[in-house]
Amino acid sequence: MPLRNLSLVQSASLSKLGEDLVLCDRRSVVFHWADFFETCDLVKTQLLQDASLAADLKRREHHLAGLAHVPIWVRTQHQVFQTTVYGLYERYLLNQIQLVGLDPFYPSEISFISPTGPFKLLSITDCFNPTTYRDFVIVYLLQGKLPKRDFRIRLKSKILMEYGAELGGAEVVAIEQLTATGLLISLDADVFTRKVVGGESVRFLVNASTLAPTLGMSLEEMKPHLSQSAHNFLYSSVKTDAVECSLRHLSIQSAFDFSKNRKVFLFVSYDNLSSSDPKNLTLIRDFVAHARDLVRLHFGTRFEQKSA
Repeated sequence: MPLRNLSLVQSASLSKLGEDLVLCDRRSVVFHWADFFETCDLVKTQLLQDASLAADLKRREHHLAGLAHVPIWVRTQHQVFQTTVYGLYERYLLNQIQLVGLDPFYPSEISFISPTGPFKLLSITDCFNPTTYRDFVIVYLLQGKLPKRDFRIRLKSKILMEYGAELGGAEVVAIEQLTATGLLISLDADVFTRKVVGGESVRFLVNASTLAPTLGMSLEEMKPHLSQSAHNFLYSSVKTDAVECSLRHLSIQSAFDFSKNRKVFLFVSYDNLSSSDPKNLTLIRDFVAHARDLVRLHFGTRFEQKSA
Protein backbone atom coordinates (compact mmCIF):
# COMPACT_ATOMS: atom_id res chain seq x y z
CA MET A 1 0.00 0.00 0.00
CA PRO A 2 1.47 3.43 -0.90
CA LEU A 3 2.44 5.42 2.16
CA ARG A 4 0.35 8.39 1.12
CA ASN A 5 -2.81 6.25 1.23
CA LEU A 6 -2.40 5.03 4.79
CA SER A 7 -5.10 6.28 7.15
CA LEU A 8 -3.69 7.71 10.35
CA VAL A 9 -7.11 7.59 11.98
CA GLN A 10 -6.63 3.87 12.62
CA SER A 11 -3.69 2.99 14.83
CA ALA A 12 -1.64 -0.10 15.40
CA SER A 13 -2.36 -1.82 18.66
CA LEU A 14 0.26 -1.10 21.30
CA SER A 15 0.66 -3.66 24.04
CA LYS A 16 1.62 -0.95 26.54
CA LEU A 17 2.24 2.78 26.56
CA GLY A 18 5.96 2.37 27.21
CA GLU A 19 6.51 0.34 24.05
CA ASP A 20 9.22 1.48 21.62
CA LEU A 21 9.40 0.78 17.91
CA VAL A 22 12.94 -0.52 17.34
CA LEU A 23 14.59 0.64 14.11
CA CYS A 24 17.89 -1.12 14.79
CA ASP A 25 18.49 -4.60 16.23
CA ARG A 26 21.01 -3.13 18.69
CA ARG A 27 18.32 -0.73 19.93
CA SER A 28 20.60 2.17 19.07
CA VAL A 29 17.80 3.73 17.01
CA VAL A 30 14.27 3.72 18.45
CA PHE A 31 10.99 5.55 18.01
CA HIS A 32 8.35 6.09 20.68
CA TRP A 33 4.80 7.09 19.83
CA ALA A 34 5.04 10.12 22.15
CA ASP A 35 7.69 11.59 19.83
CA PHE A 36 5.31 12.33 16.95
CA PHE A 37 2.05 14.25 17.08
CA GLU A 38 0.39 11.88 14.59
CA THR A 39 1.09 8.75 16.63
CA CYS A 40 0.18 10.59 19.82
CA ASP A 41 -3.24 11.27 18.33
CA LEU A 42 -3.50 7.63 17.26
CA VAL A 43 -2.87 6.43 20.79
CA LYS A 44 -5.51 8.81 22.12
CA THR A 45 -7.98 7.20 19.73
CA GLN A 46 -6.87 3.70 20.66
CA LEU A 47 -7.34 4.40 24.38
CA LEU A 48 -11.06 4.75 23.69
CA GLN A 49 -11.15 1.34 22.01
CA ASP A 50 -8.62 -0.80 23.89
CA ALA A 51 -9.50 -1.61 27.50
CA SER A 52 -6.06 -3.04 28.34
CA LEU A 53 -4.28 0.07 27.08
CA ALA A 54 -6.71 2.32 28.95
CA ALA A 55 -6.01 0.29 32.09
CA ASP A 56 -2.26 0.81 31.54
CA LEU A 57 -2.83 4.56 31.46
CA LYS A 58 -4.96 4.39 34.62
CA ARG A 59 -2.18 2.50 36.44
CA ARG A 60 0.35 5.15 35.50
CA GLU A 61 -1.99 7.96 36.53
CA HIS A 62 -2.66 6.23 39.85
CA HIS A 63 1.06 5.84 40.53
CA LEU A 64 1.71 9.51 39.79
CA ALA A 65 -1.26 10.64 41.88
CA GLY A 66 0.26 8.88 44.88
CA LEU A 67 3.26 11.20 44.67
CA ALA A 68 0.96 14.11 45.53
CA HIS A 69 0.82 12.64 49.04
CA VAL A 70 4.60 12.59 49.49
CA PRO A 71 5.60 15.94 51.02
CA ILE A 72 8.98 17.52 50.48
CA TRP A 73 10.57 20.64 51.95
CA VAL A 74 13.29 22.69 50.24
CA ARG A 75 15.17 25.21 52.35
CA THR A 76 16.49 28.30 50.60
CA GLN A 77 18.21 31.39 51.98
CA HIS A 78 14.88 33.11 52.51
CA GLN A 79 12.32 30.43 53.25
CA VAL A 80 11.43 26.77 53.57
CA PHE A 81 9.44 25.92 50.46
CA GLN A 82 6.91 23.09 50.87
CA THR A 83 5.53 21.05 48.00
CA THR A 84 5.17 17.39 47.06
CA VAL A 85 7.21 15.05 44.89
CA TYR A 86 4.40 15.32 42.33
CA GLY A 87 4.71 19.11 42.45
CA LEU A 88 8.45 18.97 41.77
CA TYR A 89 8.00 16.79 38.69
CA GLU A 90 5.18 18.96 37.42
CA ARG A 91 7.01 22.24 37.88
CA TYR A 92 10.10 20.84 36.17
CA LEU A 93 8.17 19.45 33.20
CA LEU A 94 6.21 22.66 32.74
CA ASN A 95 9.34 24.84 33.10
CA GLN A 96 7.90 26.50 36.20
CA ILE A 97 10.39 25.46 38.84
CA GLN A 98 12.51 28.61 38.51
CA LEU A 99 9.40 30.67 39.25
CA VAL A 100 9.56 29.56 42.88
CA GLY A 101 13.25 30.44 43.11
CA LEU A 102 14.67 26.93 42.72
CA ASP A 103 17.48 25.86 40.42
CA PRO A 104 16.74 22.19 39.60
CA PHE A 105 20.44 21.41 39.10
CA TYR A 106 22.02 23.32 41.97
CA PRO A 107 22.27 21.48 45.33
CA SER A 108 19.55 22.52 47.75
CA GLU A 109 18.74 21.54 51.32
CA ILE A 110 15.93 19.00 50.99
CA SER A 111 13.94 17.10 53.61
CA PHE A 112 11.32 14.38 53.20
CA ILE A 113 10.65 14.40 56.97
CA SER A 114 9.51 17.82 58.18
CA PRO A 115 9.98 21.59 57.67
CA THR A 116 12.60 21.52 60.41
CA GLY A 117 14.59 18.70 58.84
CA PRO A 118 16.77 16.82 58.89
CA PHE A 119 17.89 18.27 55.56
CA LYS A 120 20.17 16.66 52.99
CA LEU A 121 22.07 18.49 50.26
CA LEU A 122 20.56 17.36 46.94
CA SER A 123 19.59 18.88 43.63
CA ILE A 124 15.93 18.73 42.65
CA THR A 125 16.81 16.39 39.78
CA ASP A 126 18.46 13.97 42.21
CA CYS A 127 14.94 13.26 43.45
CA PHE A 128 13.74 12.11 40.02
CA ASN A 129 13.37 8.53 38.85
CA PRO A 130 13.67 7.69 35.11
CA THR A 131 10.59 5.45 34.99
CA THR A 132 8.45 7.97 36.88
CA TYR A 133 9.75 10.82 34.73
CA ARG A 134 8.78 8.95 31.56
CA ASP A 135 5.33 8.21 32.98
CA PHE A 136 4.82 11.91 33.63
CA VAL A 137 5.71 12.73 30.02
CA ILE A 138 3.37 10.03 28.67
CA VAL A 139 0.45 11.00 30.91
CA TYR A 140 0.88 14.74 30.42
CA LEU A 141 1.07 14.38 26.64
CA LEU A 142 -2.13 12.35 26.58
CA GLN A 143 -3.81 14.85 28.93
CA GLY A 144 -2.78 17.75 26.71
CA LYS A 145 -0.61 19.37 29.37
CA LEU A 146 2.54 19.18 27.22
CA PRO A 147 2.83 20.32 23.60
CA LYS A 148 2.86 17.49 21.09
CA ARG A 149 6.11 16.92 19.25
CA ASP A 150 7.18 16.91 15.65
CA PHE A 151 8.74 13.66 14.45
CA ARG A 152 11.99 12.55 16.07
CA ILE A 153 13.95 9.35 16.56
CA ARG A 154 16.21 8.62 19.53
CA LEU A 155 19.79 7.47 19.05
CA LYS A 156 22.69 5.98 20.92
CA SER A 157 25.66 7.24 18.94
CA LYS A 158 28.80 9.20 19.75
CA ILE A 159 30.37 11.66 17.34
CA LEU A 160 33.24 14.14 17.37
CA MET A 161 32.59 17.83 17.96
CA GLU A 162 35.33 20.31 17.06
CA TYR A 163 35.41 23.73 18.72
CA GLY A 164 37.63 26.65 19.71
CA ALA A 165 40.18 28.69 17.79
CA GLU A 166 40.32 27.41 14.22
CA LEU A 167 38.21 24.50 15.48
CA GLY A 168 41.36 22.95 16.92
CA GLY A 169 39.72 21.34 19.98
CA ALA A 170 37.79 18.09 19.84
CA GLU A 171 35.40 16.32 22.19
CA VAL A 172 33.32 13.17 21.92
CA VAL A 173 29.63 14.08 22.29
CA ALA A 174 26.35 12.22 21.86
CA ILE A 175 23.72 12.54 19.19
CA GLU A 176 20.53 12.15 21.21
CA GLN A 177 17.93 12.71 18.51
CA LEU A 178 17.48 13.22 14.81
CA THR A 179 14.35 15.32 14.38
CA ALA A 180 12.37 16.55 11.42
CA THR A 181 14.01 19.97 11.77
CA GLY A 182 17.49 19.41 13.23
CA LEU A 183 19.98 17.60 15.45
CA LEU A 184 19.95 17.30 19.24
CA ILE A 185 23.44 16.90 20.73
CA SER A 186 24.40 16.42 24.37
CA LEU A 187 27.68 16.83 26.24
CA ASP A 188 28.95 17.33 29.75
CA ALA A 189 27.95 20.76 31.07
CA ASP A 190 31.38 21.43 32.58
CA VAL A 191 33.11 20.62 29.29
CA PHE A 192 30.76 22.96 27.44
CA THR A 193 31.34 25.81 29.90
CA ARG A 194 35.13 25.43 30.06
CA LYS A 195 35.93 24.60 26.46
CA VAL A 196 33.17 25.56 24.06
CA VAL A 197 31.61 28.77 25.37
CA GLY A 198 33.38 31.81 23.98
CA GLY A 199 34.09 30.31 20.60
CA GLU A 200 32.46 31.35 17.36
CA SER A 201 31.41 28.04 15.86
CA VAL A 202 31.37 24.28 16.31
CA ARG A 203 31.72 21.46 13.84
CA PHE A 204 30.17 17.97 14.08
CA LEU A 205 31.62 15.00 12.21
CA VAL A 206 28.74 12.75 11.18
CA ASN A 207 29.10 9.62 9.07
CA ALA A 208 25.93 10.22 7.07
CA SER A 209 27.01 7.75 4.36
CA THR A 210 25.96 4.83 6.59
CA LEU A 211 22.38 6.10 6.25
CA ALA A 212 22.33 6.17 2.44
CA PRO A 213 21.46 2.46 1.86
CA THR A 214 18.50 2.67 4.26
CA LEU A 215 16.55 5.10 2.10
CA GLY A 216 15.04 2.32 -0.01
CA MET A 217 14.71 -0.22 2.79
CA SER A 218 11.76 -1.59 4.68
CA LEU A 219 11.79 -1.54 8.48
CA GLU A 220 12.84 -5.19 8.63
CA GLU A 221 15.67 -4.54 6.17
CA MET A 222 16.84 -1.44 8.02
CA LYS A 223 17.22 -3.12 11.41
CA PRO A 224 20.09 -5.48 10.50
CA HIS A 225 21.76 -2.89 8.28
CA LEU A 226 22.09 -0.34 11.08
CA SER A 227 23.19 -3.13 13.44
CA GLN A 228 26.23 -3.99 11.32
CA SER A 229 28.12 -1.13 12.97
CA ALA A 230 28.79 -0.65 16.64
CA HIS A 231 26.49 1.61 18.66
CA ASN A 232 28.43 4.62 17.38
CA PHE A 233 27.33 4.05 13.81
CA LEU A 234 27.44 7.77 12.96
CA TYR A 235 30.97 8.29 14.30
CA SER A 236 33.52 9.74 11.88
CA SER A 237 36.97 11.29 12.00
CA VAL A 238 36.90 12.34 8.34
CA LYS A 239 36.84 16.09 7.77
CA THR A 240 34.64 15.81 4.69
CA ASP A 241 31.87 14.47 6.96
CA ALA A 242 31.80 17.73 8.92
CA VAL A 243 28.73 19.91 9.35
CA GLU A 244 29.33 23.31 10.93
CA CYS A 245 27.26 25.98 12.65
CA SER A 246 27.73 29.24 14.49
CA LEU A 247 27.41 29.09 18.28
CA ARG A 248 24.75 31.80 18.07
CA HIS A 249 22.53 29.42 16.11
CA LEU A 250 22.56 26.78 18.84
CA SER A 251 19.58 26.44 21.15
CA ILE A 252 21.17 25.60 24.52
CA GLN A 253 19.44 24.05 27.51
CA SER A 254 20.78 22.57 30.73
CA ALA A 255 19.39 19.16 31.56
CA PHE A 256 20.36 16.01 33.40
CA ASP A 257 20.60 12.30 32.95
CA PHE A 258 19.79 9.62 35.46
CA SER A 259 23.45 8.79 36.00
CA LYS A 260 23.52 12.04 37.98
CA ASN A 261 25.52 13.82 35.30
CA ARG A 262 24.70 17.38 34.42
CA LYS A 263 24.45 17.87 30.69
CA VAL A 264 23.97 20.59 28.15
CA PHE A 265 21.70 19.86 25.22
CA LEU A 266 22.43 21.66 21.97
CA PHE A 267 19.79 21.84 19.26
CA VAL A 268 20.70 23.09 15.81
CA SER A 269 18.35 23.23 12.85
CA TYR A 270 19.42 21.80 9.52
CA ASP A 271 18.92 25.25 8.00
CA ASN A 272 21.70 26.63 10.22
CA LEU A 273 24.20 23.89 9.38
CA SER A 274 26.68 24.13 6.53
CA SER A 275 28.77 21.40 4.95
CA SER A 276 31.53 21.20 2.37
CA ASP A 277 29.57 18.27 0.95
CA PRO A 278 25.87 19.23 0.86
CA LYS A 279 24.79 15.63 0.36
CA ASN A 280 25.69 14.91 4.01
CA LEU A 281 22.87 17.08 5.29
CA THR A 282 20.55 15.83 2.56
CA LEU A 283 21.18 12.22 3.63
CA ILE A 284 20.38 12.99 7.26
CA ARG A 285 17.16 14.80 6.39
CA ASP A 286 16.12 12.09 3.93
CA PHE A 287 16.81 9.38 6.52
CA VAL A 288 14.55 11.12 9.05
CA ALA A 289 11.81 11.55 6.43
CA HIS A 290 12.10 7.87 5.43
CA ALA A 291 12.00 6.76 9.07
CA ARG A 292 8.82 8.81 9.49
CA ASP A 293 7.27 7.04 6.50
CA LEU A 294 8.27 3.65 7.95
CA VAL A 295 6.62 4.57 11.24
CA ARG A 296 3.42 5.49 9.43
CA LEU A 297 3.55 2.27 7.41
CA HIS A 298 4.28 0.18 10.48
CA PHE A 299 1.29 1.49 12.40
CA GLY A 300 -1.05 1.17 9.43
CA THR A 301 0.14 -2.34 8.55
CA ARG A 302 -0.11 -3.59 12.11
CA PHE A 303 -3.67 -2.32 12.32
CA GLU A 304 -4.61 -4.19 9.14
CA GLN A 305 -3.02 -7.40 10.45
CA LYS A 306 -4.96 -7.17 13.71
CA SER A 307 -8.22 -6.44 11.92
CA ALA A 308 -7.91 -9.26 9.38
